Amino acid sequence: MKKNLIPTALVLLAPLIWSGQANAIKCTLSQDCVIAIDRAKSSINSNIDQMDSNIAREVDKARVDIINALGRQTSSLSGQTAQAVETQTRHAEEVVKANRKIDAIRNRSQTGCGSAASGQGPIGGGYKPGGSERDSANSSVPPRLKKAWDQSDPNAPILPPADTNVSRVDLGVGSCQGFAGDPNSMRGQLCRSVQGLQIKSNKYADADIRAETLFDGPQEKGAEELKLTVTSQPNTPERDARKAIVQQYSDPISPPGISASAASTSEGVAYIGALSSYNAIASLSSKPTRDWDLMTSASRSTLGALDVLVNDQTTSKFVTEHLKESFPNWSSEGISPVELMFLEVEKRVGNPDWFTYMAGADDVQKAAEVPYILAYQSRMLFQQLQETRRLNVLLGQLLMLQAKEVMLPELTDLARRANRLPARFDNEREPNSNQD
Repeated sequence: MKKNLIPTALVLLAPLIWSGQANAIKCTLSQDCVIAIDRAKSSINSNIDQMDSNIAREVDKARVDIINALGRQTSSLSGQTAQAVETQTRHAEEVVKANRKIDAIRNRSQTGCGSAASGQGPIGGGYKPGGSERDSANSSVPPRLKKAWDQSDPNAPILPPADTNVSRVDLGVGSCQGFAGDPNSMRGQLCRSVQGLQIKSNKYADADIRAETLFDGPQEKGAEELKLTVTSQPNTPERDARKAIVQQYSDPISPPGISASAASTSEGVAYIGALSSYNAIASLSSKPTRDWDLMTSASRSTLGALDVLVNDQTTSKFVTEHLKESFPNWSSEGISPVELMFLEVEKRVGNPDWFTYMAGADDVQKAAEVPYILAYQSRMLFQQLQETRRLNVLLGQLLMLQAKEVMLPELTDLARRANRLPARFDNEREPNSNQD
């Protein structure tokens, strides 16, 4: 019975224990009840202490876990931050290097040293010094020489004389009057032997028969020097001298001509066909000479490149001094493509200031020079290839001329003997015509 009362008593007394009034209760039960209550109290206090201990332990563990997690997160963030800073630093360094290269190239591009200045100029051909007129036009040479030039020029509105000696006489008289100024030369002596022929003095005496006039520029005897640029200004002694030698190498003696009335005959039309073929071959044979003249004549298209060269601190002194001696009129006329190419090469290997610049240049500045040098070399190789192609054309034409010289006469004779009929104007045969 007493054992059954103990749980009941614990249930009844539990609220009183938590309310703090347990000490005020006066137990009237048996001693066993008191002992049971003490034991229950002790057990409750023990459970509370154990619970407090467990809670404290879990809190401490949670706190440690949180601190460790925060530590790991902080370490990761620090690593990412450090990596990001390192990446940004490397990027900034690369940007600085790239900007240095850009600045170096930009600065050298404003100069002739770091850029291919000739890239801003002509590569040769396609322009005509002094305009597109005939050699005789805008020339101050004697009238008889102009007449001789026109007679042999397919583009001139004049028919060649039937007698080729007429052209020879005009050429002889005009040449004596224009270029036989040296009395000590053989031609000078001969020209002065012609009665009634007035000989004019010319500082470019014999320029029309000297190869130097073409390759080295018109020369005064006793003061010969290489000139890479010949003026393009018309009606000047220098331009006239160059025109004269170009005309000489283009065959100044015209082929025999026919009258206007003879052109309507069958033979006249056949002559026109043969003359057309002759003029085409003559034009091709003179093309290298004419190209040389164009490539060594002043052109305003080079002024942009010259402006780059003369405003560069590395090339200014070298280029200015060279142009002062070579072609003083460069600022208004420009220079020739050949001379611009010469400056493009010599502004480095022939320029002491360039060696000084390269001695103090860093790797970036030296590297900036390389692309322009290589690009200019590519241009030179292309021009060399073009010249080779032109040479191949000329060689082909030489072979054709040899074939005509050897085989054409035989073919012509065989055809004449086979047909027994001269060519007609309309290139047709009349019906029922007799073949002799």
